[in-house]
Amino acid sequence: MTFKELIKDNINKHGYHITIVTDGAEPRYAYTVGVSEKIGFELIFAGGIYYMKDEVFEIIDSIIDKVRASSITEFYQVNDLGTFKLSKAHQSWSSLMALGIFDFYQKRNIEVFQIIPDPEHFTMDIPDMTGEWIEDMDPVWKWLTKEWNYPVSKNSKVITNINSMQGEKITEVIRWEDDEWEGFVGSIGDVGKDDIRIVSLGTMIGIDSSLLPILDLDIGNGFWRDSNELKWHKWESS
Repeated sequence: MTFKELIKDNINKHGYHITIVTDGAEPRYAYTVGVSEKIGFELIFAGGIYYMKDEVFEIIDSIIDKVRASSITEFYQVNDLGTFKLSKAHQSWSSLMALGIFDFYQKRNIEVFQIIPDPEHFTMDIPDMTGEWIEDMDPVWKWLTKEWNYPVSKNSKVITNINSMQGEKITEVIRWEDDEWEGFVGSIGDVGKDDIRIVSLGTMIGIDSSLLPILDLDIGNGFWRDSNELKWHKWESS
């Protein structure tokens, strides 16, 4: 089954298809194909790593149901996952990120609305898609068009915690593989399992450029710093 056939099959069975994109240097994102036939626009959930993959699907499904039932409102409560609003995405963003929509329908004038969580669940990987896409205006999302220029794989990952994704400074980092780091707010040993997330290295550096020195760490070595510092101090794992 081709990708277009899969989309068509899901639209026939469920009313829409959800594509989730997890590869590359930019953050994870998900978008719909098919709901515009019922509600006049498609949806995109960009970033939002506070939520796990299954929760992203639940949020999108719930909002679609609510829009179908009562049209657009100011906010949408989704079970215990928080409150969300919709914001119209500029076409320059949607045409870069949601290619499946335009390829499937073979037209460019399809509106896309961005799903934005409330402040309690907001993370630094969520872009403002209301204005025109400009590569260097958003350091987290610039890799959508910018060529990767760091001396490591563009698919490199950082295992981190929610606190770092909500704007707190990472204070401990260790490099485990050529393309894998752990970097946490607080002590690595004190991070709870439910708070752990895996994000792209490009996302982390885009959020906090003071992380750039971790690219030079040897495997098995790490850095630490106080939360009010930019300078790193070196330590080695035992």
